[in-house]
Amino acid sequence: MILALVVVALTQGGPPVVTASVDRARLTVGDALIFTIRTRTRSPQPLTFTMPPLAGFAIVATHEVTDVSVGAGAGDALRTTVRQLTLRAERAGRLVIGPVHARQGRSTAATEPIAVTVDTAEGRAAALSPPARALLDAAPPPARDDQVALTVVVPADSVLVGRQFDILVAAWFPRELRLRLRGHPQMTLPTPPGVWSYPEEAPDESVGSRLVRGRWMDMYVAHRIVFPLEPGPLTIPPASVAYEVPVSFSIFSREERYSLRSDAVTIIVLPLPAEGRPNDDQRLVAEGLALALSVTPNATRAAEPVTAVATVAGIGNAPLWPEPVLQWPRGFRVYPAETDVRIEPQSGLVAGSKAFSYLVVADSPGTFVLPEVRYPYYDVAAGRYAIARAPPQTLVVLTTAEPRASRALPPLLRGAGESWTDAVARALGFWGWLAVLLGPPILVWAIRRHRRAAGGADVRAPALSSLGRLEREFHAMLASHVSDATARDGDGLARALRAAGLESAVADHVMRLRDRVRAARYGPLGLGDAAELAAELEQVLRVLGAEPGAARRRRVVAVFICAALLGLRAASAQAPTAETLYEAGALRAAADSFAARAATHPRVAAHWYNLGATLYRAGADGKAVAAWTRAARLAPRDRVIERAREFLPAPDAASDELLAVGMATPGEWALAAALAWVGLWVAVLARRRRAVLITLAGLAAGMAILGAMESSQRSQAIAVVLGLGTAVRVAPYGSAAANATVDAGAALLVVGQYGSWLEVRRRDGVHGWILGSEVVPL
Repeated sequence: MILALVVVALTQGGPPVVTASVDRARLTVGDALIFTIRTRTRSPQPLTFTMPPLAGFAIVATHEVTDVSVGAGAGDALRTTVRQLTLRAERAGRLVIGPVHARQGRSTAATEPIAVTVDTAEGRAAALSPPARALLDAAPPPARDDQVALTVVVPADSVLVGRQFDILVAAWFPRELRLRLRGHPQMTLPTPPGVWSYPEEAPDESVGSRLVRGRWMDMYVAHRIVFPLEPGPLTIPPASVAYEVPVSFSIFSREERYSLRSDAVTIIVLPLPAEGRPNDDQRLVAEGLALALSVTPNATRAAEPVTAVATVAGIGNAPLWPEPVLQWPRGFRVYPAETDVRIEPQSGLVAGSKAFSYLVVADSPGTFVLPEVRYPYYDVAAGRYAIARAPPQTLVVLTTAEPRASRALPPLLRGAGESWTDAVARALGFWGWLAVLLGPPILVWAIRRHRRAAGGADVRAPALSSLGRLEREFHAMLASHVSDATARDGDGLARALRAAGLESAVADHVMRLRDRVRAARYGPLGLGDAAELAAELEQVLRVLGAEPGAARRRRVVAVFICAALLGLRAASAQAPTAETLYEAGALRAAADSFAARAATHPRVAAHWYNLGATLYRAGADGKAVAAWTRAARLAPRDRVIERAREFLPAPDAASDELLAVGMATPGEWALAAALAWVGLWVAVLARRRRAVLITLAGLAAGMAILGAMESSQRSQAIAVVLGLGTAVRVAPYGSAAANATVDAGAALLVVGQYGSWLEVRRRDGVHGWILGSEVVPL
């Protein structure tokens, strides 16, 4: 029946459909590609192919298969013929595989031509740097041409300390063997000790071919650039290559893995010559270095910072270039900033630039000359010592713009953390506060119901003794070493511990100790000598790394303390900090730094206070009032912040009312109310007197009300005036009449907005419009 359906299906066929494709369109001379011809037809007539001329290719293998699929209907039979040709490229250039013609009865079909680009072996070698290509050309051929060989090629037997040294490893593969590989060989070149290394990316495919005693061999390479750091002998570790060869030509054949190692190579690292060495030489090896010094701006004011950048550029190992020695005039304070290194190779040589940044503050006005900067080095191209120079520069320092009025300077706050009460209150969220509100009464109701059901009995679990705690830790230690409960509780514990890595004697001792613990706990003699058993348990736990709980807690605390100290040390190493700029008098830069901190961590009171102190010292009283008010809202009981706010009292009573801060934050009031609320229900559970319950209920309600009032006060849109005599106009345009004038630090309540104008009002009758640039929002 099935054969009849096939015959019927094939008799109702149409013209054939022919497609041709290659597995890759670019290859190298000697490489192979697979040319696939696929035809689909529903006709039973014979199908013939007319192959195009394959100029430039040699046919290595041919494979053809035909498949017939039958569908549900009589006309659904489909015959698919696939012919695959393995072609090897014989010459370089743009080779074209012409159209394939298929004929079936009176029907014909043809494919489109396919263009293939064939590169020479030197084309892939172009991906290597010029020094690597030179080493590849100088690589000696292997002794045998019928097996894989590995060669380490170096440019010379000696090198100058600090100079670039290229190492090339070449793996030689016979052409017949390479064509059988399904993947690329894996090259490994370890980094020699005592060098600064730059691994170079080499192509995965072969980069060259060479005719060795009449047989073609293809080469794979690994390239590494090193800079020796110390004179003396330098040993290059052995390199290796690993590859997998199919056992047979079948695509399902397994592969056997082979590896090959080279010999170690030793070179001599020579010291720098002593002849002609400058007195200020820094033992730097490079080529064509250039030094540039820029100061931005070249005119500044006293106590204001400028940025100086010294940039060294040229050929050499830029990350190791030392810092140039800059001679600053007397009265200049210099704070090193970040260092920027950029690597830009030039013709295979490591090159780049290294920029050293400084923040410089002048103490007094005047015109200063920065002297010439020298940067000595050994020029490997010239074979002698050379000096890169930066010419002198002139820096004009004007009189400081900082107000000289006598005013107290507030100290800085060193705290850098958010109040834990506000953090907890914010972390609870809606569901957390709902649980605080409903949880205590529900819990009290459940406990009372349980007590009534249990007849009032209060069952408590007995506290563990020290021996019990050690026994629990002992069993936890066993579970960590042996996960199988059957092996842990049975006679196979010793074998399981030995399998986990314990010594045989220790494993047997642990098993005997487990049996003693069981006998002491459940045997007829009771616990026996508890002190002796506890001491032995503690000793075993210490040996196996499971310290008792107290010791482990002490170790965790010590680790956290060390981590905190390291964090403080790392933080102190970053320069210049905002505090350093404040103490140096660079108020503009310090204010920008404190403002960035406050923007990143807006809930830290110290950041806002320090910003206000800097602005107050710089004479920006309005901004200082706004910053100190925000700090007071975050830490309302901080004495330092309270004393600082006394330096800038509110200019009027209405502003003092708007800028007032309660004795606690809304989060603190909420937590206090929650604590009183929980205490109330604990008192209910303990059946305290009614007076105690009423007192706790009143405290909870009162604190909740105070917190709501404080939150409502802070939710108002308040703006602080920046300048003296700022006009509040009757309409939102500049030529409108002034309704009132307010001083710097005055507070206004924002009730509306029109473009860049804000509508403000206050309890004392001030009502009008003010520009948004004339105030700072609170």
